[in-house]
Amino acid sequence: MRDRAGTRVSAQHPAPLTPREGPEPRAHVLPNTAVLKVGAWYWVEREDARWLGCVMRIGSNFADLEGPGNARRTLSTRIHLEQAGELLMPEPDAARIIKERIGDYQRQINAQLEEVRRITAALGLGPQDALERAPDDAPGQALAVLSSQTDIRRHAQALEKAKEVTLPALFAEIGALNETMALWMQAEALPLKAQTQGFQAHIDQIEDRIFNVSLYAGLTESVVQCCAGTPAGMHEKLHVMQRRLYMDEECLLGYRLGGMSFEHIADFDAWLCEPENRDRILPFARCITAMRVRRHEKYREGDGTLRTSLIQIELAELDKSTFLYIRNGEQVYRLTCDLDFDELIFPDHTVFSDAEPLMFEVFAGRVSKFMTRREYEDRVATRDRLLAERKAWESANPRRQWEARNPGRSYHFAGPQVDRFDRLDAWEPFDPSSLYYDEAARVVAAQIKLHNRIALIIQGLFDRSDVLHPHPPVKIWTPEGFAAAVELVYDGTRTLGHGEKPDFEAYRARLNASIGKNCVLAGQEDYWERKEAEKESRRMDADMRIKGEWRPTRHRPYGNPGPGTLARARSWQPKKRSAVFSWYRERQTYDWNNEPVRATITVPADELLNVSAYTPGDYRQFFEDPRTRQEYLKWAPLLLLAEEYHAGNLEAQDPVPSKGG
Repeated sequence: MRDRAGTRVSAQHPAPLTPREGPEPRAHVLPNTAVLKVGAWYWVEREDARWLGCVMRIGSNFADLEGPGNARRTLSTRIHLEQAGELLMPEPDAARIIKERIGDYQRQINAQLEEVRRITAALGLGPQDALERAPDDAPGQALAVLSSQTDIRRHAQALEKAKEVTLPALFAEIGALNETMALWMQAEALPLKAQTQGFQAHIDQIEDRIFNVSLYAGLTESVVQCCAGTPAGMHEKLHVMQRRLYMDEECLLGYRLGGMSFEHIADFDAWLCEPENRDRILPFARCITAMRVRRHEKYREGDGTLRTSLIQIELAELDKSTFLYIRNGEQVYRLTCDLDFDELIFPDHTVFSDAEPLMFEVFAGRVSKFMTRREYEDRVATRDRLLAERKAWESANPRRQWEARNPGRSYHFAGPQVDRFDRLDAWEPFDPSSLYYDEAARVVAAQIKLHNRIALIIQGLFDRSDVLHPHPPVKIWTPEGFAAAVELVYDGTRTLGHGEKPDFEAYRARLNASIGKNCVLAGQEDYWERKEAEKESRRMDADMRIKGEWRPTRHRPYGNPGPGTLARARSWQPKKRSAVFSWYRERQTYDWNNEPVRATITVPADELLNVSAYTPGDYRQFFEDPRTRQEYLKWAPLLLLAEEYHAGNLEAQDPVPSKGG
């Protein structure tokens, strides 16, 4: 929100919390913002309140102030330095004001306690001397009060009112006053707190230096040679790949019929050293790329990614580790690194360029994302166009008439759709006009520092390791030295805008258009497991003996093999666009002849994949494009099952007839 002067204010309290107090404000009482001091007290002028605040931090274009409020709430605001002269007035005698406010609250608390004593004494409760009397005095006093009452019913009503209304309200007010007084008592420590915050920056710098030294010094101990061979030429540049890769995804690109299993990191190293895989992942004679085991956590209950045994990577303890794979001619090395890189090892050169203005998103006072101003303006224009189209559509399709014409359909999801979560109003320009400019600058600086650490690793490899030998002397901290020895490969950003990314649902729809009765299908077993999990969850909810909150998202009942990972449908329903599968399961209750029971399930087409229409090799189109790899990884089981079927490694399950035919 913004105050009357147009200054954006970040307050952590509902306004107003405090009455207007202190001296009347004068315009521009701080003509020179340089007089602002950390730990000094000022009267903060707001439209809803005037309150006493301590300067906790001074940034490049703002000042953060905090002050005591009430009822467990402290006041805080951020003021642009250009508006400080209008909104702030120095208070040199803040200690006196704080002491007076504490005394005021003490007097108010004493007055409320006195009121409690008066009410309880009038009702014969007498809490004021309860500790001084013998326990048997209370009944005597209560009898004395009762004997003096002329209207016992009215006395009972007074007791009830005191219990339900009067005393609870007084106790609540006393509690709030105590909490507020505690905040004012803590206010004396705010200047000290403000001063100590400045030391954290020095501590962070020391920690960074220690980390850099340990990173540089520990390189040789963390390098493992994966395969030997002839090194690259003396003057071959080191190509640094921009995009972080993932082992499970790269294995999908290099998938073999019959599947792969990696139980140890050395198994993956051997796979990577095969020329076909090495030349695809490390395409230059001398290059380096970062890699993790997997992008998502390994499948446990409820995770929809890579739910198949065709590819197994059993490296759970290394899931979050980052490896740097280094190629030097025919040689390949693995460097285990404590540094956690971003998705992009280094940014595109336009991201932090002054020639391309940036915008950043602020959420709860924190900077989360960046985009160029050009992209932001395009998104705003798109949003405004969709809003206009949506408004025109709603005018042409009144809700009641539309719902009458379209029973069962959602009015909200019909017609032009506007992204309700774009939060474009939370974006601000990355310049000093924003009150969160310093936070954004720190995020950018942290990203640059993180990206620069790859340079530290590279220099360390040149200086302290034989991994990149032979090579001439390298000094990548100079522009000339960097250009002579290193080349950045923008495989993560410059390839994103070329051509249309593949659309799995469109591909599925094209294959499923030819579904018939004898087609081999995949996807039905996953659908069946999810439906069985819903049944099992309802059973667990109804069982009072089950206390835990866990519920399965997939379930396979005992003695029930399911419709099969690859199966032919019992029947195809063209109008409903669904397939019916049948199979035998064991009886759940004892039967003298123990005959199996026929089970069926109807699966909608959008849950299936027509394996019969699949062309071997189709799976590659969904993983070779870096824009869609993580999005389509969850469909790998369907595609690879189809690949295995066409290779003759898997057979389809046939439907079973009903009893008697």
